Amino acid sequence: MNGIPLLFVSNTLVGVLFLAVSIPLVKNWVTMNRFYGVRIKKAYESEENWYKLNNFFGKRLLFWSIILICIGISNYFITIDKNPVLYEIFALAPAIILIPPVIEIFIFAKKL
Repeated sequence: MNGIPLLFVSNTLVGVLFLAVSIPLVKNWVTMNRFYGVRIKKAYESEENWYKLNNFFGKRLLFWSIILICIGISNYFITIDKNPVLYEIFALAPAIILIPPVIEIFIFAKKL
């Protein structure tokens, strides 16, 4: 392996980006808008729903961001270049990591 592995850099940076996006949601710094935050019908029903849904999603995204950062760091130590299936799974990790919090937010929204 020559240089720094691409998946180490990309997964770690995307994990840090997701982490940075989640912090304002957890802190309830994001007011109701059309661009940033959870934008589902239930969130726009009231300001209380907006903050509850965004806070919940922010916490879930924060959790999954840490997992993605750990995956990225593991990409530095684990050589997967010779296994194309494993390489593709790790390459798709940022997209795969978003699936659980999106499902969780819809489940949580039904409880409101």
